[in-house]
Amino acid sequence: MNAVNLLKLQFKNAHETLESTMQDVAPEVAGVRELGKALPVGAAYAHAVCSEDILLSKFVVHKDTIMKDAGSIGLSEAMPGFDQWDKHAMWAQNVVVDLEKFKNYAKEVYAATDSYLNTLKDEDLDLEIDMGQFGTYKLGFVLSSMFLLHIANLTGEISAAKGLQGLKGYPF
Repeated sequence: MNAVNLLKLQFKNAHETLESTMQDVAPEVAGVRELGKALPVGAAYAHAVCSEDILLSKFVVHKDTIMKDAGSIGLSEAMPGFDQWDKHAMWAQNVVVDLEKFKNYAKEVYAATDSYLNTLKDEDLDLEIDMGQFGTYKLGFVLSSMFLLHIANLTGEISAAKGLQGLKGYPF
């Protein structure tokens, strides 16, 4: 298996695990805020998907994000930009996620990522990518660390937040 095919498989698994972890989440579960420092389930889900859209669109392929405005994707307010990170905690406590609408947006984001991955060759993973305030990294690192690990970490946070509510976290 080559590196690009491995990345494709890992993204497929990460997306499927995130979505299956969210599968049984009701709006009232997504909005529970009394979780200590953990993100509410809905906010963690929104953060994972919106970040993928923003990072891929703005930093990797240099195009507009799929998200045109917060309401169109099912968010009561847009996630603060990476340059306004000090506002993220407040956003996470306030955002309301329309799960059905947001899941449709997530499918579009995953399809865009898959489409991009299908354009890559192994040698492309050595390209230098300017990630703005995050620094410059090789594309392989960006995809594996800034994308895949981020999705996995937030899926874990969602699982834990569900567990704190007495629910089964991961679906397996």
